[in-house]
Amino acid sequence: MLVIQTPRLNAQVWFDIGMHGSASTSIWSDFKLYEDSKIDVLPKIGWNLALKLGINFNETEALVMDVGYVNRNFQLEQKDLQNGNDMVCNMNFGYSGFRILPLYRHTNEGTYFEIGPEFGWIQKSYYTDEANGSIPDNALFKENNLRGAIGFGGYLLGNEKISLITGIRILYDFKDLRSEKARQEAFPYQNYEDQRESYFKAMDIQFCLELNISLGFLVKSTCGRRKLLITW
Repeated sequence: MLVIQTPRLNAQVWFDIGMHGSASTSIWSDFKLYEDSKIDVLPKIGWNLALKLGINFNETEALVMDVGYVNRNFQLEQKDLQNGNDMVCNMNFGYSGFRILPLYRHTNEGTYFEIGPEFGWIQKSYYTDEANGSIPDNALFKENNLRGAIGFGGYLLGNEKISLITGIRILYDFKDLRSEKARQEAFPYQNYEDQRESYFKAMDIQFCLELNISLGFLVKSTCGRRKLLITW
């Protein structure tokens, strides 16, 4: 069966290239932090940019590779600090760096579902604490991280060669993002006497736009055609 199917599979293979961009916000996965009256988690926007290469095995099954830049930002609001006053002090931190995101994508009737891992390497980070926390701005994060990604969406507008795709992508940290220094300082409770065990993982919710150029017409006129909400 494999020998019989291989020529048919090869005859249908075509490539996509494109650009991918997204805006995101993060949800702290240590939900006990949301129950703590001393620290509030505030939403903050991050963004991602990537070049995309897709290998389509037929009209429904594909492998997609996003290679690009990730930017993540977080903010905490601290109350009831040890200094005894009623001041509220903000803590802002985040990082940016290089990422590779290989995905399996299934397309059906103009919609898609995708799943895969994301490999990230931190190139630049920042950390500011109005309560004068003891973690240096370059010592909060590990140098690399691993996330799982799952997404869904649809082909919004275009034609058989160029299309605009929109969707939602959810990414979850598999590992604690804190460095050993941050663990020792009990981040994010380093400014309190009653420190508790915590961890720093987050789930990012991304709104995605992807400009896709299908090269399927170079192989076969019917390759790369998708059902679109708006066609020109």
